[in-house]
Amino acid sequence: MSTDDTPPEPVPGRPHPALDRRRRDVARDRGRRRRRVVLGAIGAVVCVLAGYWLATGPVLTINGVTVKGYRGPDAAQLQSELAAAASHGGSLLSPPVDNMTAIAQKFPGVQTISVARAWPLGLTVTVISAVPFAVVAARGERSVVVSNRGLVMGPVPRHTIRPSIDLSEPIPAFGKPLPVWAMQVIGFLEVIHPHTRPRIQGLAYAQGELTGHFIKGPLLILGTLDRLADKAVAVNAVLAKVSAKTFATKTYLDVTVPDRPALGTGAPPSASASTSTSG
Repeated sequence: MSTDDTPPEPVPGRPHPALDRRRRDVARDRGRRRRRVVLGAIGAVVCVLAGYWLATGPVLTINGVTVKGYRGPDAAQLQSELAAAASHGGSLLSPPVDNMTAIAQKFPGVQTISVARAWPLGLTVTVISAVPFAVVAARGERSVVVSNRGLVMGPVPRHTIRPSIDLSEPIPAFGKPLPVWAMQVIGFLEVIHPHTRPRIQGLAYAQGELTGHFIKGPLLILGTLDRLADKAVAVNAVLAKVSAKTFATKTYLDVTVPDRPALGTGAPPSASASTSTSG
């Protein structure tokens, strides 16, 4: 006797009905998983493409650059070049800050910049202005100030007290760099202690020798352009050890050999004879 709940009898030579049903269920589940994987992959690709389009497409294209904090004579050119840089190779989500900074720093009045998004479609560039670092003079020409990158910034503002460099050649045009030797002198001055730096005047390079002098102080003898950073360290060390009163009575500070600076009166010794710092 049988009922409706009685499982079917297996047919000889065929899989058991329950096993056959299980195989069909497994195959159906596997097919569903494959469809989910494929659909998920398609969805991920669509999301990536949509994100790329949003980041680089017209929706987030930079359509304007506002420059703040800069009033140099080349302000219009700075605005134009920054706008051109922003419109190529970047978007609001990823503006080309490094490229824009490199372009801005070619301008003598710019130290660096900060870039911020100005929603919905623009950027705001705030300029951190360069500070006049040194005064440069040449015979028969109006003196100028230069930045710490050695770029000519324009005429010397009133009440400017900075170290000075004397050129034997013409002063470069606005925005142009100093001659190579003067650029090396800029590097020397950067190592000098900030309180000492304005006291160094008339740095000039002639016949392979660099010399200058201190305001109300001795002649500064630097010798060749070799090891200028070490020579600056030697100047700092001497001034740290000697009182201002004593220093003012000396006639020369010779750091031709930076390991053996010589501070004294009378005729400066030769480089080979510089053995110690006297006070």
